Amino acid sequence: MNNVQAFQFYCEHKLLSTRSIADQFISTHGFDRDQQNFFRLKFNDIQKERASFHKYSDLDTWNSMCFCPLPKKPRLSASSSLTINFEEDFNLSKKKSLADLTTKGLRNRLSSLKSHLESVAENEHVSPKTLATYLLLLCCNEEQDMNSANVCKEILEKGNSSPIYPQLSLDKFVFLLDSLEVGKTKYLELRRTLLSEDLKLPGYNSVAKHRAQINLLDEVRIIHREFPCGVGISYTRLLTHTVERIVSNLSPDTLVYSLKVRVSDGLDGSGCHRVYQQAISNPDLSTKTFILFGFKVNSIINANDHILWKPHHPNSPFCTRPVALLALPENEESVKFLMDSLINNETSTIEESGLCLHNGNAEVKIIRSHFDTKMAKMLSGAGAANCQMCTATFQQIHDISIVQNGFPINRIIRDARDVFDVVDEEEFLSLPTNQRFNLTHKPISEKDIISASPLHAYLRTFSWFLLLICHLQCGAIQKWSPTSPIILGAKKFITSLIEEKLSISIDTPSVQGGTTTIGNVVRRCFTRSDDTVQDFLYWILTVVPQETHQVVTTIFNNLSAILRLYNSNRKVDTEGLDNVCRETYESILTNFSWAHVTPTLHKLLAHVPQIIADHNDGFALEDVSEEDLESCNKLVRRYRERLSRKFSFEDNVKDVFVRLISQSDPILASFRNITKNDSEPDLSELKSCQDILVKSLIINTL
Repeated sequence: MNNVQAFQFYCEHKLLSTRSIADQFISTHGFDRDQQNFFRLKFNDIQKERASFHKYSDLDTWNSMCFCPLPKKPRLSASSSLTINFEEDFNLSKKKSLADLTTKGLRNRLSSLKSHLESVAENEHVSPKTLATYLLLLCCNEEQDMNSANVCKEILEKGNSSPIYPQLSLDKFVFLLDSLEVGKTKYLELRRTLLSEDLKLPGYNSVAKHRAQINLLDEVRIIHREFPCGVGISYTRLLTHTVERIVSNLSPDTLVYSLKVRVSDGLDGSGCHRVYQQAISNPDLSTKTFILFGFKVNSIINANDHILWKPHHPNSPFCTRPVALLALPENEESVKFLMDSLINNETSTIEESGLCLHNGNAEVKIIRSHFDTKMAKMLSGAGAANCQMCTATFQQIHDISIVQNGFPINRIIRDARDVFDVVDEEEFLSLPTNQRFNLTHKPISEKDIISASPLHAYLRTFSWFLLLICHLQCGAIQKWSPTSPIILGAKKFITSLIEEKLSISIDTPSVQGGTTTIGNVVRRCFTRSDDTVQDFLYWILTVVPQETHQVVTTIFNNLSAILRLYNSNRKVDTEGLDNVCRETYESILTNFSWAHVTPTLHKLLAHVPQIIADHNDGFALEDVSEEDLESCNKLVRRYRERLSRKFSFEDNVKDVFVRLISQSDPILASFRNITKNDSEPDLSELKSCQDILVKSLIINTL
């Protein structure tokens, strides 16, 4: 009888008590009276059980389940002819396989064999382990399993009968904990499981102790701003520890007495974080927004200018070493508090005095470049400027005669700070904008900043190009008006066309916040590997006038080539790149005089060659990109939600911060298998004008 029939019987006799229903059910279906209590409990819970299954849409499974208990084993007399058969059926031994047994189970199962092996080994004057290895070698030879036989021979030669496993360092076990995102309980379960395979992992306490040492756990401190607002660590201490970790992994014969260390740093704010507002937290504290300051070691060079070390994946979030994580809004006051209390003094000391290592010292050069335009305005104090690297006005960046002469980088933060030191700040800021060099406040950073932002250059340049196409698609409009209904309608039409033809979603709200126009989407649109394929440019040209095709194609290829070089790590022909940038700038102003050159586009076309030549020794700016710091924001969100304590704000952010230090350790990061996208085209597959242009601007590919 299944549950449906039992439930129908229950509904027909619902007015009776459950005991009476059970009695009626037993008498109707001929069950034993001893089972009255069982059926009473079954009918007592049948309604709740059915409702529970119905809630999870699994009512059919419940209906098909058997309602009655299984019959008991028949009691047979000794004289019965079936007694022996039944006894054999019920007494069959259900042994587990040897593979399913634990170490204790194997010891119990094979105790007699082990005792016999020990007695034979004693007569042969060898150890039981050696005798077992000889026995295994004999079996392998009989089965012609030569690989296993060779392993047995190697074991016998080394005098070790245990299987040969690679000797993993504690660093790799710490990496195992971080990459699997497991805690103590799961690690102990894993260790217990692998013990049955004769692979002994180190104890959790030894791994945790080593992890605390490489994460500088004892030196992480709470940052106070009238109330606890985050965590941080000494910039000098973390940089010294990072360099020493890298040097310790170099070849032993490498001389490390005098090193040159190149570092890039910066900060970024992020929002849309989960609000874990603990009862003991300060009511003025909000955990919706965080500011993260971090640095990245770009290279370590010896006294002979030979590169000893470079990160394998410089744009990975696993390269950013966190210095401070503060639950503060991304505004001028918060950034000033962070820079003045934690960063400015230490970075000045580091550059002046260098680092004291165990085996020598290191000279440090710091490049401040990891931030977006919003943060660049706050750090430089040039909030009203069109460019944070030069003093050009809006009219000047659209003057073709000035473009032909170039825009030198002439905005120096030290000079701006000196101005505020000798004049009254309120009186100076009351002057007209052009007389105070577009400054809105005293620069927060004491170092000159490189507002390079290679990642944001990709995003903003793509947005500008898309708006240019929208204006051309409308035809009659000869005025830059990106927010007009006509332009917005054209943009919607073009993005729908690209999504339909190429399955690329552009400027669509994302469930993770922001839009779908992210770095990888823009790279896919801008990169053209073959001029004959129907790619992004092909479909863009179908919506613009025929007479603009050649100009649009040239601008597109030039911008793409500049951006690809800008985001690579290649040695660049800066003179050739400067010519391409200037030609593109002039082409835009000549053919589309009504178009506005945005600050990011101006920075890309006017300052990129000088930035590469003066600040990065002629190499492109992949190493100083802000992409790695931007990528850390998603890690902060995930770690706060899944891998941190929630009962205290201090413990919550400390857990996140320590994990950021651990996952960015240079030794642990080297264990990660990350695919690297190379910006340089293959010589054997140059099928587009864009690839040819990129290749012509690269000096070498070493």
